[in-house]
Amino acid sequence: MNRVRRRVLLALAAPASLAPTGARAQSGPQPLRVGLAPYLSPAALLTVFRPLREHLERALAQPVELLTARDFVALAAAVRAGEYELALLPAHMARLAVTDWGWQPMARTVITTEVVVLVSSEGPVTRLADLRGRRVGMLDLHSLSAAVGVQWLRTQQLSDTVEIAALPSINSALHALAVDEVAAVVAATSQLLSLPPGTPTNYRPLARLRDIPGPWHVARSALPASTLQRLREALLAFEPDPLRPATAANSRLTPLTLADTERVDAHAAFLRRQLAQPR
Repeated sequence: MNRVRRRVLLALAAPASLAPTGARAQSGPQPLRVGLAPYLSPAALLTVFRPLREHLERALAQPVELLTARDFVALAAAVRAGEYELALLPAHMARLAVTDWGWQPMARTVITTEVVVLVSSEGPVTRLADLRGRRVGMLDLHSLSAAVGVQWLRTQQLSDTVEIAALPSINSALHALAVDEVAAVVAATSQLLSLPPGTPTNYRPLARLRDIPGPWHVARSALPASTLQRLREALLAFEPDPLRPATAANSRLTPLTLADTERVDAHAAFLRRQLAQPR
């Protein structure tokens, strides 16, 4: 699914009042464009981030448009091109946005989330050695969970014996696991708490890898200082639903500083090298 298609899906799913047309397009406030990391399908992203979108619309008194990209490379390109005013990025990409692309750190979501390797509850994989010669699904290799997964495969001396399958979303990866298209899936636990209805649930953890920071909100520095301040205040005033689990879309947002972003500098340096390579 290309980036244009994903943008259209999110726009079509939004209420008609978000589409500025006619007199409103000329006299009303322009939409705040929020870019979302593509870790779920577009429809699932729209659903889980609807409370945040509605909160920002009320707090800022302007429409909010949720956008995403076909993959994490396209997401990085959109951020660098300034296609969004606000973006929710994996932590290592947020670090690059702040240090290399001139964006401002805004807010943290879940402080940490665990990366796990999942296998089918009824499948043939019961130990690490069973992965040899099989496919392991994950988000594309520019995502932080996938970077951790690939590093783990190397440490387990499995990287040369498995095929890595980059899949468009965690929910699509779990569908692939359910029909044995992949033998395992690498995911962050907070991502698993946002899955849409109908996603297969017959999986279990094979291995628990390490904790990583949850995604971070960053804002385009070209915005006026007063706008950046209003955005920051609006984000920090978001009230998560206490009846839902803590996820990137449903968590108490806390201030993100430049010093906070340094903890993922090694992963950011690797991502910088990845993005510099021709596709």
